[in-house]
Amino acid sequence: MQELLTRFQPILRDFSESWPIRRMMSGDLTIPEYRGMCREVFHHTRENPQLQALATVYFRGRQRDAVRSFYKHAASEIGHDQLALNDYVTLGGDASAVPYENPLPATSALLAYGFYQIYNLNPVGYLGYLFFLEFTPTRAGAGMMAALERIGVPRGAMSFLKDHTEIDVGHNKMMEMYVGRLVRSSEDIDCIEYSMRTTGYLYEQMLSQAIRSAAVEPKRGWNWEELNADCVNPAQLSNVAKIA
Repeated sequence: MQELLTRFQPILRDFSESWPIRRMMSGDLTIPEYRGMCREVFHHTRENPQLQALATVYFRGRQRDAVRSFYKHAASEIGHDQLALNDYVTLGGDASAVPYENPLPATSALLAYGFYQIYNLNPVGYLGYLFFLEFTPTRAGAGMMAALERIGVPRGAMSFLKDHTEIDVGHNKMMEMYVGRLVRSSEDIDCIEYSMRTTGYLYEQMLSQAIRSAAVEPKRGWNWEELNADCVNPAQLSNVAKIA
């Protein structure tokens, strides 16, 4: 575990020095830009519980001892997407169509990487994806919240960040157990490090595209799988003109 924490430090530093985070911490981020970030965080976070459960398909032998904790962890993530959507609404966003629209391309790339790591590479590398998402808020979340407050974002619009800054402390402790039960070799460590780095890069791209979308709203199109699953007619959604 200590080896992974050591390898995580430069990855967190690079993320903290990236354009979207520097923009946030310097006070240059605008409220519409942060609102756009919340919308993409919703799309990304919605998939995470099912993605974490999916990773267990490949656990074998003593690795299966981690399955119960993985499922509990995944279950605890259910509803966190709604926190991001609530923050979006608190900042003036219309959320009626958001669950049925496509995310920005950078968000899809971040989501796709998690599935690619599990299906096509070493599934234990998923721990790197999870590691970045869990350890970044506990290390940097308080500073981000303070920076957002300085630009006028109310605390009521930081529920997603606040939740992860606090709850992920417990998830960090669970990571020690995951590493003990799942990691078998130095090759696994290398794979996890690569996954941390890739996730950090793709998360940065998601935030950057979300910020830029505040100035020029891209054409998103409908996510017909979500619409059809809920039997929703797009014409019933209040911001249909923005997405059609």
